[in-house]
Amino acid sequence: MESPGPGGPPLVQAPYTVLLLPLGTSRQDPGAQNFFLWLQMMQALEREQDALWQGLELLEHGQAWFADRLRETQQRQLQLGALGEDFLMDLHSETDAPLLTRIQKVNACLHSLIHKELSKHRKGVTQSTGEVVSQAPPGPKGPTLV
Repeated sequence: MESPGPGGPPLVQAPYTVLLLPLGTSRQDPGAQNFFLWLQMMQALEREQDALWQGLELLEHGQAWFADRLRETQQRQLQLGALGEDFLMDLHSETDAPLLTRIQKVNACLHSLIHKELSKHRKGVTQSTGEVVSQAPPGPKGPTLV
């Protein structure tokens, strides 16, 4: 499916669908149209499933990365707390500002995606059962070590 590009990364071919119709069947035949629409829907679901698997893998790696950064930040906080008022300005706070901004953007994107999906799901549950689903308050955050 992939062929190497000239001196670069492999080129990806665009997917395409071939629909074979038996002789005597036209494109206007409802059965052929239904089959083609079904095939398109199956392909769309396969692409969505592939994207979800990729996202799940990224989230697993992301969770480990976030946990490592959290431990590092807690260690820096403990070190700074141990110094008390005799601390010197830490240059990490200045260099980490762009990273903090990027982390906040990722968090906002994930929150938006998950919140929209939960809202759609809850609306469906409310409509099907006739019950009102209340949103639980967010759980407690981890402790801040000082």
